[in-house]
Amino acid sequence: MALYPPTKYRRLSTTAGGVDDFMIFFKGLRKRWVKIEILQEYDESGFAGYDAFKSGDYGRAATLVRKMVMSQWELYDHAAEHGISMTRIRVCELPLSSYLLHYEFAAYLADIERGEDIRFVDASDVRRLLDETGISDFVFFDHERVIALIYDIYSGSLQEARLVEDAELVQAYSTVVDKLTKASVPMLQSPIYLDAAGRSFDSVKDSPGQ
Repeated sequence: MALYPPTKYRRLSTTAGGVDDFMIFFKGLRKRWVKIEILQEYDESGFAGYDAFKSGDYGRAATLVRKMVMSQWELYDHAAEHGISMTRIRVCELPLSSYLLHYEFAAYLADIERGEDIRFVDASDVRRLLDETGISDFVFFDHERVIALIYDIYSGSLQEARLVEDAELVQAYSTVVDKLTKASVPMLQSPIYLDAAGRSFDSVKDSPGQ
């Protein structure tokens, strides 16, 4: 069943790569929030951390994106207060993009510190599911609604956000969430992450002067 992009929806306003009313939906949460991330790079132009990444200053990029995540106290405090589970499932295409290696990994490590369950899955392991549903990035709220994020696949810029509240369609997205959750593993236990982290350590260890 093709789910993406959804055809039963209400269009939401977006600004600078984000959904304007995101916090309104998030603060209505009481149980479960899941974000599915499939695009291998998102255009975050204008954010100093992303701009540092694009310029090749990976150390500064990692520092700034970590600082940004750790500063999102309103988000994480609400989740903690109401016992909301927060899960982010990253579908990884191999070899990993520079964006993941040198930018998003740092954000994910900060997310984990904040209490999120960050999970990785190799795209090849869920290729049939991806092909059959056409699924891409979306956010799942309490089995009640979904926000499908429509990106330009070439530039990584957010083009549209579609709010889905049709019960049958939300249930179909819920099934996708369950299948991706089952197929994925926590980031810090993932061979994808452990291999990348090991190669990064080896490159430092073997560099001149070490």
